[in-house]
Amino acid sequence: MGSYVSDLRSYGESHDLKRFVPLIMLIATAVIFGAIFSVNRFAIAGGVPPIAYAFWQSLGAGLALLFLALFTKSLPRLDLIYLRTYIVSGVLGIAFPISLLSIVAAKLPASALTLVLALSPPLTYLFALLLGMERFRIVCIIGILVGLAGVILMVVPEASLPEPEMAGWLLLSLLAPVSFAMVNAFAGKFRPPEAPSVMLACGLLLASAVFLLPVMFATGQAYIPLGENGIGDWAVLMAVAINAAFWLLFFEIVRRAGSVFFSQFNYLAVLAGIAWAMLIFAERPSVYIWGALALLFLGLALVNRGIKKRRA
Repeated sequence: MGSYVSDLRSYGESHDLKRFVPLIMLIATAVIFGAIFSVNRFAIAGGVPPIAYAFWQSLGAGLALLFLALFTKSLPRLDLIYLRTYIVSGVLGIAFPISLLSIVAAKLPASALTLVLALSPPLTYLFALLLGMERFRIVCIIGILVGLAGVILMVVPEASLPEPEMAGWLLLSLLAPVSFAMVNAFAGKFRPPEAPSVMLACGLLLASAVFLLPVMFATGQAYIPLGENGIGDWAVLMAVAINAAFWLLFFEIVRRAGSVFFSQFNYLAVLAGIAWAMLIFAERPSVYIWGALALLFLGLALVNRGIKKRRA
């Protein structure tokens, strides 16, 4: 009897630990990806064209994961269901939104774009409801709204548009969080069964590179990082490493905890981006940032609790 109770206790502790793994992975993903905001500033300073920047991120990260896929015997499959996943995820997750944001970045304040990207979690939950992936849970709704309030608190004091003409560009930028939310829901609903995360991440990145290659030449933004542009080429290399880690973790977190849980990444990534800016550029946050910190983690805890109840 004592052995049986001990086995039950061990199973319970192991089960509790597994529930925290997606949360730990989510925080790690946000910390890694949060650095991309500072890296982008180096790329802009180095004069790297935005479409070329997105292309080399996709190609470099895709090739890096191709070596990992070869080592783990998880090379991307070319069946129709896999090709559909690579193409749809690559276009919706990288090619279209990153290109769009690169275009509107010069037209809008950065704080306004941050607020726009914070719409991804509630949109993800909406798409998940429409696809029958999630039930309506008030605790998840409250958690998402609390997290959104944290981002609003962070950016609203400086997010007003200085010129009325910017309203049109702001409306256009709303397509980016819609695209991110769609890829979140798509990955959760239509992921090929038993497909390794490295396989899907590799296929997605290479599909994005194939899509962006003609766009890069059509827009006159061809650029080859040969090492002559020091700061720009280093930014490309760092972006490659960040994207390889991010997309690998993205598919693994969605597999373990679902797309709605992963959507909270958008809140944490904003916070991590500010932390990286403090470290690299010696920027100092205002009192709004610390208030947002509390709201972000409270919202994440509420959504995590709602997902645990769903699984139970």
